[in-house]
Amino acid sequence: MTKTEGEIVIKDPNKAKQFFSDYKNLLTCIPGVKEINGNSFKAYVKFSFLTIEINGTVKKHEINGDNIDTLITIEGPGIIANINTLLTILGNKIKWSSDYEVGGPLANSLKKHIGSQAEEISKQIIECSVGKINQ
Repeated sequence: MTKTEGEIVIKDPNKAKQFFSDYKNLLTCIPGVKEINGNSFKAYVKFSFLTIEINGTVKKHEINGDNIDTLITIEGPGIIANINTLLTILGNKIKWSSDYEVGGPLANSLKKHIGSQAEEISKQIIECSVGKINQ
């Protein structure tokens, strides 16, 4: 399992709580999402020199006070991933961490690229979310 984390400033903690209370808001910030259907989505993700179609499902989205815990599973050709993200709203900032585990034959072939790609996607989702919150 690999972990990535960070902090980002927000303007309005209440607006952030409202935004993150609906997991569909997060799904709209996943790069390459083309279709959302309930708790499932379809996206096209670029890994190194390949663009692959993936199917994702929100398995868990729990809110406990200022903490939001989300688990998403992703399946694509030769790739299976579990991504668990914990967001904590601390006044005017959000502290976040994502743990991800990736497996499958294609994942093993692209191992050196997947770690940096997963970290970049996590940052893009957080930055997109904060951009919408701070509007």
